[in-house]
Amino acid sequence: MKPVPKNVPSVRLTAGMYALSKLSAAGLTFTLLGLLSFMFPHTGTGWLSAPAYNVYAYALTASLPADGLLKLAGTRSKVAALIIYALAGFGAGLWLAHDQGSAWVWSAFPGIAALLLFRLSELAGERIPALLPVFALFVPLLCLQLL
Repeated sequence: MKPVPKNVPSVRLTAGMYALSKLSAAGLTFTLLGLLSFMFPHTGTGWLSAPAYNVYAYALTASLPADGLLKLAGTRSKVAALIIYALAGFGAGLWLAHDQGSAWVWSAFPGIAALLLFRLSELAGERIPALLPVFALFVPLLCLQLL
């Protein structure tokens, strides 16, 4: 059996950090959308009607293919990432509108804003690694206790 070189990153560690960053971005996005829903109460359907469900079901799921497209394209351009995330947000909004029976315009365009907020949350987690465990684990657990 050949020894593993020291400079090769562990696949499990890389996958775990990816999952932690995704959950952290979802937690931060959920927190921000939750604060918006408290400031602007919304009784209908849409992104602010149930921020926890919408972020974890639609935004998190839509961000995974966006990351796959970025990886396949092999680009590290922030502009390309924003465009792909905007397209993913539009798709997530259409999906949300279909599932909740709302008008596509009222869900698709706010979906773009939600996914761009999700991307900014990911970038914040990359810049401030102490945010990762807080928003990935503690904030969702705290919110579940309060519900």
